[in-house]
Amino acid sequence: MIHRSNNHIGTPPEAEFCVFGWMRKNLFRNTFDSIVTISVVLFLVWIVPAVFSWMFLDAVGFSGDEALCRSSDGACWPFMREKARLILFGTYPYDQQWRAALASVLVIGLVATLIFKRMRVKWMVLLWAVGAAVFVGLMFGNVMGLPAVQTVKWNGLPVFLLLSVFSLAAAFPLGILLALARHQNNYQLLKNLAAGYIELIRGVPLLMVLFMGLFVLPMVMPRGFFLEPLFAILIALMLFHAAYFAEDIRGGLQTLESGQVEAADSLGLSYWPKVLLIVLPQAIKQSLPAIFNTLIGGYKDTSLVIIVGIHDIISTAKMAYSDPDWQRYGLEAYFFVGIWYFCSCWCLSAYGRHLEKKQDN
Repeated sequence: MIHRSNNHIGTPPEAEFCVFGWMRKNLFRNTFDSIVTISVVLFLVWIVPAVFSWMFLDAVGFSGDEALCRSSDGACWPFMREKARLILFGTYPYDQQWRAALASVLVIGLVATLIFKRMRVKWMVLLWAVGAAVFVGLMFGNVMGLPAVQTVKWNGLPVFLLLSVFSLAAAFPLGILLALARHQNNYQLLKNLAAGYIELIRGVPLLMVLFMGLFVLPMVMPRGFFLEPLFAILIALMLFHAAYFAEDIRGGLQTLESGQVEAADSLGLSYWPKVLLIVLPQAIKQSLPAIFNTLIGGYKDTSLVIIVGIHDIISTAKMAYSDPDWQRYGLEAYFFVGIWYFCSCWCLSAYGRHLEKKQDN
């Protein structure tokens, strides 16, 4: 005869209190945690209905009449219908904005290859070099029958992606070289130069580096060579981010046990095979949280280029609501830009967490 215990029928007694136990442990563990939890709940109860009402209940729909916005307390989504292209592409010639859109999709596709496609480093470098050339060709024109568009008319999303993605992509390998130079002890002059550069860059604000890139960098170019302000800012951003990547990677290098290097030496590996095959892969894995922190911070800091006259997506959002007929709707413009920043940064953060979990497994 089989006897069944009543404890296994229905919900186990301890399961009835699992939710309350979790809440007590994580939300109401002490007086301070309880006050914070209650404050956050009250804030959400106040803000969430207000935001939902502004976005949907009291809003004028995307296809609605702009005149209705003047008597509405909610969002005016017809503003986005009228100004979306200006926010995305700024003053780029209207009939050529398909080129700016295609160039933006190209950069996003290049980033996707890093996330979803695994290929050898040399092929990845070649792909990005070709992608950068195609991007410039699309934006500048004067090839394959495309009319030329000067860089002063490059605005909005393409400029933001150019300055953020390509500067960070170029800064990372430069940061690796700086980290290796500062970490080694065989060439003291090289170590001191790398350390001096890193400390100099990290000791001044990004805005100063941008002004130096805009005004000083063109002055040191060879005679007769003209450097567009946009590309001078791109170089300045690359040099700035490289110093921070260098310190992130150097932190990973310092965590490696000496036995790893000694084992590589015992195999008779020369310096670069040892670094590329054994040292760097482990150092980068250890540095992933710091690297992605620098990556996301550098991505957002690109918005500072507006101060030196480069019109990124935040600047074109301001252009959009500067129109006298739409001056009341700056919140809608910045809401659109904020959604872009949040979604893209969240994707980068999620990819970083994925790599960390993959490393742990």
